[in-house]
Amino acid sequence: MKTETFEDKIANAKGIIEKLMRQDILLEDSVKLYEDGLKTIKEAQDMLEDAKAKITIIEQNNIKAKE
Repeated sequence: MKTETFEDKIANAKGIIEKLMRQDILLEDSVKLYEDGLKTIKEAQDMLEDAKAKITIIEQNNIKAKE
């Protein structure tokens, strides 16, 4: 099973938003989509935070290497 990338998660979230904006969506479906969207956004945020942490470590190691 392929792991979703950050970009995949953002694309999925955009798709969910488009579905939620439809006027013919049932309330039950919209609640489920909303829940799925929040989960997807949280996962994307976590991936972004992980990437930021890695960049910080790389920058710190680079500074130490120059000293």
